[in-house]
Amino acid sequence: AINRQYFKHIGEYDEGMDIWGGENIEISFRVWQCHGTIKIYPCSRIGHIFRKRRPYSAPDGKDTMKRNSLRAAHVWMDEFKEYFLKETNSARDMDYGDISARVELRNRLKCHDFSWYMKNVYPELQLPGQETKKS
Repeated sequence: AINRQYFKHIGEYDEGMDIWGGENIEISFRVWQCHGTIKIYPCSRIGHIFRKRRPYSAPDGKDTMKRNSLRAAHVWMDEFKEYFLKETNSARDMDYGDISARVELRNRLKCHDFSWYMKNVYPELQLPGQETKKS
């Protein structure tokens, strides 16, 4: 759940994303990198109903999940987007639309870079090519 005023303040959903997929990743990066917090309320209950299949088709047969994830990577992941691009090589040349408004939003909100995210939010993530630390 997210506070409505805060959701508007941080730019709501990316209107350049297509239909479905990747918006959860994008908003997670944005909240963390733009000084958001998570509050845990033990008495609260939240549910989500998953469908067995997508109830709609992608425009022109596009992979909307890949396209939207590509948008998020280019806006939020800085040089770390290369790891994503290496894993999804077919996305490298995919059109992900104009991201200038989202980059401007990131600058206006004075968001942290992705190296901050890696250090403070997900420090246990082992990047490809890094040696495993032994205890």
